[in-house]
Amino acid sequence: MLEPLRLSELEEKVLQKFIRRNKQNLQNIKDNVLEILEEVRKNGDKALIKYTKIYDGVKLSPNKLKVSEDEILQAYREVPKSLIKAIKEASKNLKEIHEKQLPNEKILKKTEGVYVKEVFKPLESVGLYVPGGRVPYPSTVLMLGVPAKVAGVKKIVVCTPPGKDGKINPAILVASDMVGVDEIYRVGGVQAIGALAYGTRTIPKVDKIVGPGNIYVTTAKTAVYGEVGIDFPAGPTEIMVFADETAKPNLVVVDLLSQAEHDPLAVPILVTTSEELAFKVREKILTSFRRRLTKKTIKQSIKKHAAILIAKNEEEAINFINKFAPEHLEIMTKNPEKIIPLINNVGSISLGKYTPVAVVDYAVGISHVLPTGGAASFHSGLSVYDFLKVVHVQKLTKEGLQKMKNVVEVFSKIEGLDWHEKSVKERLKGR
Repeated sequence: MLEPLRLSELEEKVLQKFIRRNKQNLQNIKDNVLEILEEVRKNGDKALIKYTKIYDGVKLSPNKLKVSEDEILQAYREVPKSLIKAIKEASKNLKEIHEKQLPNEKILKKTEGVYVKEVFKPLESVGLYVPGGRVPYPSTVLMLGVPAKVAGVKKIVVCTPPGKDGKINPAILVASDMVGVDEIYRVGGVQAIGALAYGTRTIPKVDKIVGPGNIYVTTAKTAVYGEVGIDFPAGPTEIMVFADETAKPNLVVVDLLSQAEHDPLAVPILVTTSEELAFKVREKILTSFRRRLTKKTIKQSIKKHAAILIAKNEEEAINFINKFAPEHLEIMTKNPEKIIPLINNVGSISLGKYTPVAVVDYAVGISHVLPTGGAASFHSGLSVYDFLKVVHVQKLTKEGLQKMKNVVEVFSKIEGLDWHEKSVKERLKGR
């Protein structure tokens, strides 16, 4: 298990298997997803209650879909003070970075009777999907909610699945309240995406849905795109460590395992130019298995999705990294900064031995909601820009319009749009 492989010797089908990791046949579940979405669109709260009973094993009444203020207050009594302190610190870091991301209004052109400027408008409303499952994810609330608040979104709601007792984990409630979420609903899965996309009597329709989820949630988000905006499909987490002979094997191992513990489908991969490092990392991982130092989730991830790949040189390694387009990339080399200009496709880059992905997940201040499954080749991670719209404003004088008259006339004739040309000529009639 976990036998190091040489990149130069991999067959094309093996290489493509790495690059196309976790690509599932969505058609197998799409019909079921569309059926649930259509029922939510038609029957609203009634459908939410039905599918929450089926998939979460919880029987709700319409007045219990929304989390009450009393439940939120009770949640503060149940969480440790250390969590509240951590939420404050993480939120502060997120706010600091995302405030600096906020773009300013720009004048793009101001010359010869033509004035064009670019302004930025926040979305009116956003739905944050916070997954449930194995453990609560209060950090995801922060990673979604703080950028939305900084951008100036007026209404923010959270949907998250209830536990078997019908309650929402108190850590999720406290994080949502501290971020400034307006409403929290105990609804998850496809039905939650449908509610946010179409609106029900209880849950308002939003302009955009953001947040990670399982394959059903991801398929549902893709299906409602156009009805609402979405961020991007976010699947199981992945880490790629690029290391040379200067890297410490124990640090490589703990970072690979730290992402493997997220999910049995997590993808932990080491790419190295050092054969010695490759075999040391393998041995340390196998030793942790023999000593039963790792969780079942980690073992499942390592056995099914992990790899140790040996590159003959830095160029071969970087070429593979760009093809793979990892969510997280750690660079543990003698001079990691020089690698940055060569990496085009990646969600987030962590440099050096003191920057584990765990810090990115919780504390640095960038959002840990990042593109996975190769989507980093065409999409960025979540940021304040996901909650802003770019609007262009233009104003011409008569002289400015005169200068553009010929261009409009030519295109109008070619495209058969006579009234475009007339709308210009009418303004320039001897006035």
